[in-house]
Amino acid sequence: MSRGCLSIMSLARVTLACAIAGLLGRVCDALPSCDAETELNCVGEDADLSPEGISACLAALEAKSDDCTTYLKLMEACKADLKSGGVCGAAAMDGEAMPCLVQRTKPEDLSEACAAALPSSELKGLAKFWADGKRQLNINEITELNAEDKDVYNRWQKRKKGKKTDKDRERDYAVKQAKKERVELLIVAAVKEGAPASAAEATKLAQAEEKKLLSEDLTGTLKPMSKAEIERIAKDGFKAYRVAAKEKGEL
Repeated sequence: MSRGCLSIMSLARVTLACAIAGLLGRVCDALPSCDAETELNCVGEDADLSPEGISACLAALEAKSDDCTTYLKLMEACKADLKSGGVCGAAAMDGEAMPCLVQRTKPEDLSEACAAALPSSELKGLAKFWADGKRQLNINEITELNAEDKDVYNRWQKRKKGKKTDKDRERDYAVKQAKKERVELLIVAAVKEGAPASAAEATKLAQAEEKKLLSEDLTGTLKPMSKAEIERIAKDGFKAYRVAAKEKGEL
């Protein structure tokens, strides 16, 4: 089979294969392709829609997506696997070369060159962390999630919590208190480090540090403090700064 993108009919078959793969829980968007480049540049009224024509069209393009580059590299490296009698020869004739190479055939059953050219199948995000079953993630794992995965994870957490027992509520309260105390210490330290010249300036430093901590909280458990709480913590930070400054002879 010549190198290049699939014909229009073949593209339809791949789309159907992707839909089936999605129903089976398989990752279809992992399939490399030149679909976008083909539709944009190679299927005009006077275009040669044969595999050879589309191949020549793609080869002439100066800029290609990484996805298309991977596709072409794979088609070149897997020529032996895609030819008649090859492990994916029949699939290639039906326009299903990529599903056969990437999804249906074990790497050890492909030629060495073809297996080496396969795109990485490394799992990421929730697919990686929940590969062995859904579980609570730690803060470092949560930072690796994209926005969509975070939304899925947060909704799962809410459903998982359900009705809490007295023991659950006591534990949650203890965790929140410990977190609140840590946040207060961080704000006091920020005020002290900022060397405020007045109580008002200390309050601004405290507010800025609280805003920063809220933006960095990926668990959603940290809540904004009241004006009175911020002023109290700012006062503690201002006092700590003045005591330290006097000891150093700076005041």
